Order: sequence, then C-alpha cells, then structure tokens
Amino acid sequence: MPLPAKLRAVFQRRSDPKTLISVHSERLVVLVSILIVCLLGLPLWWTTTRVYRADLPTDQISRFTPTETLEIPLVFYIDSGSGSDSPLSPHSLSEIEKKATKLIDAQRPSYASNEWPVRYRPVVRHGSAPDIAGHYTLRVHTAKPGAPTSVEFSVGRSASVAVPSKRSATDTLAALISEIIAKEQSETRQSDSRALKYSPEYAITFTLLNEDPINGVTVDWDIEAAVDAYIKPFADMLHPLTKLSITSQVLHDAGPPPIKPVKSENQTILTPDMLTYFVNSPSWNLASTDPISPMLNFILYVPSLQSQPMNIMRKDNRLQTNAFLVSQWGGVAIANLPEQTSHPGSHIVLSRSQLQNYMGIFISQLRELIGIRKTIPLNSHPDSADSMDKITVHQATSTGISSWELDYLLRQWLINTRLNAITTLQSLTQLTESMQNMVVMDEIKTKVDESLNQLNSISHALYPKTNHLQACIHAARASSLAEDAFFDPSMVSLLYFPDQH
Repeated sequence: MPLPAKLRAVFQRRSDPKTLISVHSERLVVLVSILIVCLLGLPLWWTTTRVYRADLPTDQISRFTPTETLEIPLVFYIDSGSGSDSPLSPHSLSEIEKKATKLIDAQRPSYASNEWPVRYRPVVRHGSAPDIAGHYTLRVHTAKPGAPTSVEFSVGRSASVAVPSKRSATDTLAALISEIIAKEQSETRQSDSRALKYSPEYAITFTLLNEDPINGVTVDWDIEAAVDAYIKPFADMLHPLTKLSITSQVLHDAGPPPIKPVKSENQTILTPDMLTYFVNSPSWNLASTDPISPMLNFILYVPSLQSQPMNIMRKDNRLQTNAFLVSQWGGVAIANLPEQTSHPGSHIVLSRSQLQNYMGIFISQLRELIGIRKTIPLNSHPDSADSMDKITVHQATSTGISSWELDYLLRQWLINTRLNAITTLQSLTQLTESMQNMVVMDEIKTKVDESLNQLNSISHALYPKTNHLQACIHAARASSLAEDAFFDPSMVSLLYFPDQH
C-alpha cells in the first residue's frame, strides 16, 4: 500500500469514536502500570537509598552512670603463727576487717556528681595469700623487747609486721591496712601529667647520640646485651598487661643541641630551664617506625670533647643522675667519658656493665612514664603511717618493679580503661542518635557487644575470686574494642553529606 494511503488509514482510525469498553480498557492498563511501578519501584528505591543501621544496645550502655561505684576488694591474709606465741586471737580477723573499713571510710574522698567513684574495700582472711594480684600476706609476730612497731614490705606480695607485746595487734593491723588502702585511694584521683595513658603496646627506642665523632670520640654500645640484662626482666613483669616493643639506633654526628650550654673553667653546665629546649627532635631523626603504639625515647647523649664534662646543675648543686625526664616523651641521660679513654680519633664501645647505671636511669624514667608511683605501698618515712614506727620497703633491683607496684599499676589501668570504655561507648551512641544518616554496620555492633561483655566480666573477676590482673585485662579489651568501634572508617566514609564528617 502506498504511504499516503497508510497515513489516511491511521488518521481515520484515530478519528473513529471510542467505545465505552475501549476507554475502560485503557484506564485499566494505566492503573495496572502505575501499580506495577509502585510495587517494583518503591522497594527498589528503598533498598538502594536507605541507610543501614544495626541496632546498638543503647539501653545496656546507658546503665553505666557516675552513680555506680566501682568497688575493688583488696584481700589481706593474716599469718600470725600458732600456739601461745600468736599475738592474735582466733576471733580477731572480723574485728580487724571492721576496724579497717571504718578507718578507710573516714578518709574516703568525696566525689562530684559527674565523677566516677571508686571504692577500695578490705577483706581479711587467715593463712597465706595465693600468688594472685590483689592478695597479700601480712606475717605478724611479737616484736623483741624494746623494739618499735615496724613493717617490712618484701618485693613479693607480703609484709612482715612486728608488734610490741604492749600494743594491740588487732588495732595495729587494722590501722596498717587502712593506711595502705587510703593512700592508694587518694592517689587514684591525682592525675599524673608525665605518664602516658594505658596502651596494649609501647614502642620504646634507645638511641645513642654522638654529638661530634669526627673531631672527637666515636662511641658505640652493646645495647642488645644491656636490654636483655636490665630491660627485659622489667618488660616480662609487664607482659600480661602490655607489650614493650624495643628498638635501638646509633646516630653519629648528631650535632650540638639547639641551646648553648654555659661554659665554665672545667665543665659545661646545663641549667633546668635549658632542658626544655635540649631535645632536638627534627635533626635527630627520632621518628617512630610504629604508627599506632605510643612511642617513648630514651637517649644516651655523648657530648663533644670540647663540651665534656657536661653536667646538669641546679642552683644548689649538681643533679645526681645527670639525666632528665620529658613528660610523655621519654628521657635523656648524658654520658661523660673518662679522660684517659677519650682522645680525638678514638673508638669506644660501652659494654653491658658500663651501661648498667644508664639502664637503671632509663628504667626509673620508664616507670614514671607508664604511671608507677615511687612510694608504693607506703612511704618509708616514719611519719607516713601512724600505726608504724619503722617502715622498710624493699626495691625490686632485679626486675625494676615489685609485685606491690605492679598491682598498684594494674589497678590504675583498670580504673582508667574501664572509664574510657564506658565514655567511648556512650559517645558512640550519642553520635549515632544525633546523626541519623550515619551508617552502623554489623561489625560495629559486634565490637560494641563484645566491649559490653568485657565490661560486665570485670565484676566477675573482682567478685568473688578477686583477680585484679584478670579484671584489668577485661577493662583493657573493653576499651580497645570501644575505640575500634568509635573510630571505624565505615562510620564516616558512607555519610551522605560532607559537612557531617
């Protein structure tokens, strides 16, 4: 058929009057089409545009409030011998616990409404303590005639208490226990700006700095042997709580410090106000190879021959250690070489024994930087405890940390990491509730749930078995999981609006 005829036929059909059936058919087709679009399109649109949000346990997280007191029991085992020589009666244990609790409550600090309270509670039992953090043995005996009331703290979790026959052993032990607990409880609220917060791992770098080996003496060191002998025992004691990743380096031709020490006739002097500017980090190449773990630097600085001996001087006298601490950064010790061995062009290797004093300085600095107090469990001064005329505290010279100090440290970490886990989880829930477009994946919920499980496990570790180490491990894991959930990249990367980032 020719094209004009086809067009004529088409227009003729369009001009034909529509029947009622054809009109209803067309409307039905339109309605069915709209229905199909809605049934298929709306679910597709919802699926492709909705923000996935896993349900976080906000109710469980909100149950942790400052009104909830963290109660930490310290268990003291009284070993008083047997027979007539025992200074205690069989019914003295409950009396000691009651009196100690009363004395502690009288010294208990008050907390503000927004502070998270901590309460230490004494538990008194008979016998010898197991080798578990938080359990201590007090061996009581009658003092020799004329001898004072005294206590001698061992490196382990025990102490020997001598009580004169004229004094009440019950009152003396109750006062001693209360003084140990009250001292730690008061220090719990005292923040230490020098110490780093808890981390599962610390990156520690020992650096030997030669200021001018070209015109002076080239110095090397047997650092591996020194670390194995003096640092490793300390690291092994901390290993259940944290890991010390140790590296070392030697930097020759480090150059002079950024400040000019004062020259005198026979020495070079650094004053305390110069120490802030002494560490020349940019040119000394002290960058960490670990981008995650907190880094601590310990520097053994060898001055040039022209600057030796270099000493740190106060107005009154010279510092005994000739070293200084940099808060939350590390420490520096200055090594002055013996005159008979130091002449231009010579080469000296510091042996393990020659490094012993410097390693002792670094351990002392490391103790402060991770939060170990110097007077644990009590100060050795006679006036530090009303119940004792003489106090002796043995130092752990072989490991660098006693069991008393280790337990104190893990209790501080327990308190801090538990609080960090709670506040991080609560911040996470506030963030997700305030930003409805934020994606919350199932992985985030899994971490939050596990963090809550670890928080709830703290109370099981404290009661009834009282294992402070296990409680600290639970708190550290809870804190780590909470931070992993809060800083998970998926929570920020899928926000629709850049200003929400």
